[in-house]
Amino acid sequence: MQKNILEISPKAFWDVDFEKLMTEVDNYPEFIIKKVFEYGTFADVINVVKYFGKQKAIKTLTNTVYLKEKTLHFAAAFFKLKKNNFACYLNKQQRHSYTKY
Repeated sequence: MQKNILEISPKAFWDVDFEKLMTEVDNYPEFIIKKVFEYGTFADVINVVKYFGKQKAIKTLTNTVYLKEKTLHFAAAFFKLKKNNFACYLNKQQRHSYTKY
């Protein structure tokens, strides 16, 4: 049986050695999932979710302490989750709850 191969574009990985990363995909699932949701194409997102699984992608993104606002909205809609399921959203809410003087 052939092992699945993660087929994604290098679009989200301008800052790392993409070819090397692709040889070590299983060592960096959280890094790859987050980068693809932040900067990858829609096809990349689909392929990452297929490769790592929906639950791993959800766990990674909901536990991430920072996501861009548009990535948070996209991930919440993509997985049909509420924004308050995401740690980054809760952290942002806590920062805005302090009284300003």
